[in-house]
Amino acid sequence: MSQRGFTLIELLITLLIATIIAVMTVPAFSDFLTRQQLSADVNEMVSVLSFARSEAIKQRQNVTVEFLPPGECGGLEGMVEDKDSLRWCYWVKSEEETMRVGRTANITMPNQTFSLTFLNLGDANIDKCSSPCHITLSPQRQLEEEASLTLAINITGSIRRQDLEP
Repeated sequence: MSQRGFTLIELLITLLIATIIAVMTVPAFSDFLTRQQLSADVNEMVSVLSFARSEAIKQRQNVTVEFLPPGECGGLEGMVEDKDSLRWCYWVKSEEETMRVGRTANITMPNQTFSLTFLNLGDANIDKCSSPCHITLSPQRQLEEEASLTLAINITGSIRRQDLEP
């Protein structure tokens, strides 16, 4: 008579292999999530800057994007101050109204309050930046390979994404 099934040793070996695989994949998955968050923040920045530029052209008036570092967001419309937050506040405003308010993380350069103004023809006023104006975003958590990303905004208003080498 033949019995079907697994022995206790076979089950333990299978469980041991599954545990080893899980232990090896957790750090890689954590790095993946960190990179995805950085990519999402870069995409959000491009979206906000593109929105401001297109609104400046559409409304034929200057549109400014202002950024406040973490801990300085008090009083920003609709924002609750969170002193421990690592997220920057931003708002897009024209001469007449505030069009968009939000938060983003991972900005490392510049490291203080800054703003960009898009003029009515889509050009950017980057007098307070070098030419082109750079906004660098880096992961909040240190990765094995540091993967910073920089957005370059030049005087014509174009926005380019640049990957920096570690």
